Amino acid sequence: MLCSVSLIRRLSVKTSGHGFESLPAHNGDCMRFKFNVTFWLIIINIFVYFFQLIVGKWFTLLFGLVPSYLLKGFFWQPLTYMFLHDPLNPLHIFMNMFVLLMFGPRVELEMGSRNFLLFYLLCGIGSALFFTTITGFVNTPMIGASGAIFGVLTAFGMMFPRVTVFVMGYIPMPAIFAVILFGFLELFYGISGLQPGVANFGHLGGMITAFILLKFFFRRRKITYFWEY
Repeated sequence: MLCSVSLIRRLSVKTSGHGFESLPAHNGDCMRFKFNVTFWLIIINIFVYFFQLIVGKWFTLLFGLVPSYLLKGFFWQPLTYMFLHDPLNPLHIFMNMFVLLMFGPRVELEMGSRNFLLFYLLCGIGSALFFTTITGFVNTPMIGASGAIFGVLTAFGMMFPRVTVFVMGYIPMPAIFAVILFGFLELFYGISGLQPGVANFGHLGGMITAFILLKFFFRRRKITYFWEY
């Protein structure tokens, strides 16, 4: 089974305002967080995960992304798959939700909740379509929120390019450089096949979708790189 998660296995990131750029403040961010889309996305993913544990594999095959099933009319799968995770691997959902918790609120505050929800879903759908285009109509399911979350991570890098993130927990670099690095890694692992069971092209599809959406459809702050100062 292709589980679309590998993010924190090689990326343990945290934001810092030191050295490059500080995040702009929003009054009352923490007080409003419990009502935000990010919070409810995490709750829904956790709820669906425990429901998967109860009902069994048929639920995953019905609502996960099985590209060959698209030819049979299962057109809801590019939307629903992003809310499912591997029931046998709790780290799958933990990693995805942790990254969403780290970067989602900041991106949501910048976009607005409605735009953020639309952006998140479109990144997940774009991830599914890109994965299907590259791999073909295979019978192997792809599940997980990683495609959408790679999109959120890409949005963070584009919106706050000079904020320092720590790759692997200790290697500092500007967020935009980290996003570019992640993109090259996903492309490399996807082509080389060195990460069996991980939908690297799904991750890359989420990043490409995010770039297109932010470039042409969603308003964002002007990117100013550190070498322009």
